[in-house]
Amino acid sequence: MNLNIFLNKLFITEENLIDEIKEHSTLTTHKVGDFIIKKNQYIKVLKIVLHGRVRVYQTNEDREILIYYLGNMETCTLSLSACFEDCKSTVNAVTEEDCTILNIPVRFVRDWTYKYKSWNKFTINIFRKSYGHLINQYARLAFQPLKERLFDYLVFKAENSTVNKSHQELARELGTKREVISRLLKTLEKDGRLLLGQKEIKILK
Repeated sequence: MNLNIFLNKLFITEENLIDEIKEHSTLTTHKVGDFIIKKNQYIKVLKIVLHGRVRVYQTNEDREILIYYLGNMETCTLSLSACFEDCKSTVNAVTEEDCTILNIPVRFVRDWTYKYKSWNKFTINIFRKSYGHLINQYARLAFQPLKERLFDYLVFKAENSTVNKSHQELARELGTKREVISRLLKTLEKDGRLLLGQKEIKILK
């Protein structure tokens, strides 16, 4: 069912391409916290998220830099670019929700781009969309104060206005130090924008 949704969503109508996708691709399911891409591993399979959410990030010592999130019918443009040359991944990708993943060997991804118009359009759209994500992320890193990035991140991660993450986890995911996050959280609490509890953060406004 998920594969048919993917084909319909991307307007893939070439019968030969549909047959090839069904023949050469596989579907896998992943639990929260599973790595689907690891840094410094060669990209052998393009992974497309059919359902769920995946966080793509880079690491530097004990810090992480968020690149972007992948949602339904999306794939990592850095992995897609690796399909056109034999190279290692520069990022990690970990599931933040239970996910269903479509796996396509890179040699077919490359061939289909030249053979099928709809697949070529899919790859171009992925590059264009991911470029937009990267520019937005760069703008936030360059121009948005860390306090506001932290608050926006908490709002994004909140479930029922609550975030269950340690200060150390937030520091790692935002690429800064725990002491900085603790200070900014206290400032946001003084501003009346959140409430700090025992191992939880409540968003107020």
